[in-house]
Amino acid sequence: MINTKSPKFRQFLDSIHAEIESKKRRTQNDDTSYVTENRLLKLVMEKPHLGPRAWCNIMGERYGCSLDIDTVISVLRSTYPRLNTPGDRDKILPLVKEAADAFIKGLNSGKAEDYKDFRKKRNAIFNSGKSFPRLICLMIFHRCPEMNALGDGNTVENFRDALSKYVMYGLSDALADYCGDVKANTAAQQSGKKDKTNTIELQQRITHLEAALERANMMLQDLQDEFDEQLSETKIQEMTVFFAKLNSDKYGCILDLLLQVRKGINQLKKQHVALPPEISGLFILIQKMTQFVIDNHIDPIMKPGSRRMIKAGEAELCDYEGSPFMDKNEEKQIEVFSPGWVYKDKDIRISRPRIKEVTKDE
Repeated sequence: MINTKSPKFRQFLDSIHAEIESKKRRTQNDDTSYVTENRLLKLVMEKPHLGPRAWCNIMGERYGCSLDIDTVISVLRSTYPRLNTPGDRDKILPLVKEAADAFIKGLNSGKAEDYKDFRKKRNAIFNSGKSFPRLICLMIFHRCPEMNALGDGNTVENFRDALSKYVMYGLSDALADYCGDVKANTAAQQSGKKDKTNTIELQQRITHLEAALERANMMLQDLQDEFDEQLSETKIQEMTVFFAKLNSDKYGCILDLLLQVRKGINQLKKQHVALPPEISGLFILIQKMTQFVIDNHIDPIMKPGSRRMIKAGEAELCDYEGSPFMDKNEEKQIEVFSPGWVYKDKDIRISRPRIKEVTKDE
């Protein structure tokens, strides 16, 4: 158990509070999108074997926010490594939990060897994916509520990958001090001269400030890189919104119609049907629009009119019409009425397939 009343733990809390507050100034106070995103990630780490629909429901119950399945999937795809499939979660989350538990063990014991064990587990995954530091931070505060005495667990919900990385550095430094993993300066201990001790302390202070400056410069570069990445993501989102509107009911599902008309034209050509020259311009327009969609790497997800067997997990990713699935292993035959569309380069769903259960009478 952590002795929360000990001066050493209070000093630890003050240290991480100062570290996190210094990062807080670099966030936009009115932007709550990161908070929702991080709360969702915490929920996924807490209940990894649920699905998007269940996570949406729990987010609504806990935080009063309304999320749809596509938003959940988008968030889980935005992390690196990704967490959008059960296989990914089974592989990644145990590593995150192992590092977080090692940190908390160090807090419980205050022993240098436990800090070193945490550092070993942290370093094993820290640089293998940009989202690992954020996931570790979120899990540490979630699994150790004592650390939230000054509200820092709520503050880290405002941070994405770049800031979380440097918060994790600060947490690691604070744990090192807490566990006494600081090498004693034997020269200072052996010398009884005050001026020599002061010189050594000043040298240590200079070294510390130089390291802090280097870390600050690295953080600024990482923040710039993250900003550039977000700018690119915004452009992609704008493009996907445009194509999503094209395939909305409001505009008659234009992408779906393009597929149908293109298929009809190809059938007419195979049958050598003579078409009136007055409508040749219409065919050219359809051909150009189809090429525009292809050039932007917008692809159908399913084949229209096809029939196949699916399980509940696949049905959750579609607009499904039919009887409910009794369990996750049950299979049902469905027919595809709308293929759904995806931006292939980034694996972003623009619209969901519309499917209907095929009954025995059909």
